[in-house]
Amino acid sequence: MGIPASGAVSFSALQSEFGGSNPISLSEYYLDGSFVTPNNTGVPNSGASIATGTFRGSSKAYTVTYQVIGAGGAGGYGLNGGYSSTVAQSGTSSSLSGSGITTVTASGGVGGVNANRSPDPIKSPDGEASVYGAGGVSGNNKQSEPPNVGGHAPSSSYGAGGGAAGGDRSSTFDSSGGAGSPGSAGTYLTGTTNYLVPGATLSVSIGSKGLGSGGNARGGNGADGYVRLQVGTNVQEFTSGGTYTVPSQ
Repeated sequence: MGIPASGAVSFSALQSEFGGSNPISLSEYYLDGSFVTPNNTGVPNSGASIATGTFRGSSKAYTVTYQVIGAGGAGGYGLNGGYSSTVAQSGTSSSLSGSGITTVTASGGVGGVNANRSPDPIKSPDGEASVYGAGGVSGNNKQSEPPNVGGHAPSSSYGAGGGAAGGDRSSTFDSSGGAGSPGSAGTYLTGTTNYLVPGATLSVSIGSKGLGSGGNARGGNGADGYVRLQVGTNVQEFTSGGTYTVPSQ
């Protein structure tokens, strides 16, 4: 809430804003001590003269702990004849920005290559997992062993890659068509912001998943991006873009 910019400042007001325990001592509230946060540049360091009036207009600030992950790339499609070197759709980046912080940008995962793998009887690897869960399951390579399509990454596996589609779809295995490669997961970033005063706002942008393409052997979709913000015990999760207001604790 902050201490008013005018009027008397009591010891109890200091304790209510910045914390501390009884008995209250003014020496606890030097700038380089345990309670007063660095945004209050008018408060002196230890050893300097300090008075309650020094704290007019001061407020406790907070760091915001963040997790930001870009969206996952799609899995590559497969062909029942021939090969390709084109790339499936990549995921887009997620970001956190605002006044007083360095913008945090987590890039999206790269889409898998379409129909580039020899369709070995062993299917392509599944889509790359993220810290939130598994990627999409890749398809099989034989018509007789469906599904041949690449599986979508679960929506709760934020940032995971899509599964690749199988290659040759004949009733028995041969090498007439290439299998796709799986999609990659988005970049995962975590850390803390600079100190921010309560009421400061941050902008959140969420990356969009790569979408698989192809016909009977299409690649799977990746998973959308995600942002998680926390101040103290206050947690807010974002699966779509929005704004975050820094709370007081």
